[in-house]
Amino acid sequence: MPDTYAWTPYEPENDADLAGPVGLPMPYGLHAALREQIGAERTTQVAELLRPSLELCPDVPEDTIGWTPVGHTGGCAALPADVDWPEGDGHPMELLAQLDCARLAEAFQAGRSATSWPLPAHGLLLFFHDSFPVDPSKESCTVLHFPSGTPERPAPPDPDGGEPLPGRPVWARWALSAPSYLDDELVDALAGDYRDAMDVSDACHEHLGGADIRLLGWCDSHNTTRPDGHRPLLQVEGSAADARWGELVNVSVWITDEDLAAGRFDRARYGAEVA
Repeated sequence: MPDTYAWTPYEPENDADLAGPVGLPMPYGLHAALREQIGAERTTQVAELLRPSLELCPDVPEDTIGWTPVGHTGGCAALPADVDWPEGDGHPMELLAQLDCARLAEAFQAGRSATSWPLPAHGLLLFFHDSFPVDPSKESCTVLHFPSGTPERPAPPDPDGGEPLPGRPVWARWALSAPSYLDDELVDALAGDYRDAMDVSDACHEHLGGADIRLLGWCDSHNTTRPDGHRPLLQVEGSAADARWGELVNVSVWITDEDLAAGRFDRARYGAEVA
């Protein structure tokens, strides 16, 4: 796993050499690689596209420096008694993750970003999805926000005999996230040069790495469906969550900038990658 936090001090000679906006430092190795590939001016433009995110990892020991326990994937859900378990296509949706907002905010603010925490700072965020949707373009995911302390309960029985996602604790740490050549923002910043965008994508992945589970940031998968006008809110690689999804290898929940700013989750969209 790449060490996202191995920052090398960098002293710019002039304004054109700045690696990015204050609060989102670009690792020097990445900055140097991009300067060589696309020049100083375009490197600054790429740096302005970097987004802070949280990399989530299952089963990290509690004493591991830099990681904060933030909840779990799968398992039981803290749903109030008067709230039904979400359903999709006639069967209970699968709980992707249940995350503690206060712990998430703590992990986010421990990073090197001056960006404010964009999600609720209290309560629990619950992410559900339909692992076998008839039409993924429709309501195949549900995101709910409830106060902490709500008792957890297991998913109701699936009439098709499906097993729920097993519960696994997850830890989080702050991490930079970069766009890929499939993101219009990067291609536009490079004046439509698709080849440069692919080179930038490769360099960013080499120096920043990816994440099997990521909250916020950019999309890590090159093959997932991407709802227009949305950004990824949560991405989960099936292997990281002990999922049995068949040909479905990665699922994601997407949100618009407007809904993210308003803390509105009822219009979240679904993305999926099939092998």
